[in-house]
Amino acid sequence: MTLSSIAQQRLQQQHIARPDFEKAEDVVSWMGAMQAQDYLGALWAVGLRMKNARETDIEDALANKTIIRTWPMRGTLHFVAPADARWMLKTFTPRVIARSASIYRQAELDKKVFAKSAKLLTAALEGGKQLTRKEVYEVLERGKITATDTRGLHILGHLAQEGLICFGARNGKQPTFTLLEEWIPPVKEKAADVVMAEFTLRYFTSHGPATVQDFAWWTGLSATEAKETHELIKSSLVSETVDGITYWMTSNSKATKAKSTGVYLLPGFDEYLMGYTNRTPAIDTTRFKQIAGTGNGILNSTIVINSQVAGTWKRTIQKNKVTIETKPFEIFSKTQQSAIEAATKKYSKFLDL
Repeated sequence: MTLSSIAQQRLQQQHIARPDFEKAEDVVSWMGAMQAQDYLGALWAVGLRMKNARETDIEDALANKTIIRTWPMRGTLHFVAPADARWMLKTFTPRVIARSASIYRQAELDKKVFAKSAKLLTAALEGGKQLTRKEVYEVLERGKITATDTRGLHILGHLAQEGLICFGARNGKQPTFTLLEEWIPPVKEKAADVVMAEFTLRYFTSHGPATVQDFAWWTGLSATEAKETHELIKSSLVSETVDGITYWMTSNSKATKAKSTGVYLLPGFDEYLMGYTNRTPAIDTTRFKQIAGTGNGILNSTIVINSQVAGTWKRTIQKNKVTIETKPFEIFSKTQQSAIEAATKKYSKFLDL
């Protein structure tokens, strides 16, 4: 196995090279979680793994509660399956909240403020109500809680991480928030070690070949915790060592011996890169700055050719069309350019433009 074959195998396991899912919820359940702070990009991340998806299909899944958008890991927004939302929040967010203590102090947020905010929002959202961010902030302000600067966002994130609220359906172009307990029905809880073992196996099935360090970074677990949960399912996996690094995967992973010639347009925070702490199988480290945007945590959308990130792209939407502007690391050949044009047609079909 080589770094290139690892990248090719990931394209297969993540269903980028073989997009055969029919439903958005099946994609999200397979992946375990999908980073989703860039909402429109996240819709495409799900859609590109489906057979014939439209953007509205994924939005419908969110509105129909078969996908949940919340802050379950690393203090970052993700799409998760409804059955996973509660236990993930319970398992992964306490350490995120603990790490945010200094940020809360700087914003003058404490347990008293969070408790009062929770009471205000519970009263405002009860009965299945969904409020936009502006409306939520107005509720807080009327309750004498300042929501300006970043205070409002920190309050929303904290209450979501505690399992009180999650995102609802969009109101026009505006996201809404609703009570998690009303949005998705409770599910029977499994033993903590059982659910973690199942989740860990899902990660190495959907993201493999991957390292234990990748899993630790992805979940936010400590290295020790990641090793312990990996031990629970180690017997269900096989491993390969490349350049002194051990990669784990399921034995039925779709290894590709021939070099993949696929060309894909991926959104900026796609799991193909964000699912791992070590991204060298898919991108040369000297190129990473070129996809890092302005350096404020934004990652540009990427063009993947032969399993390698070969450039970036961005979209501009006008009335009835979407224009794709590409920025290659090196000049694309005519064959590559034709393949990119075919990929843009798939994306435009997704947008119905």
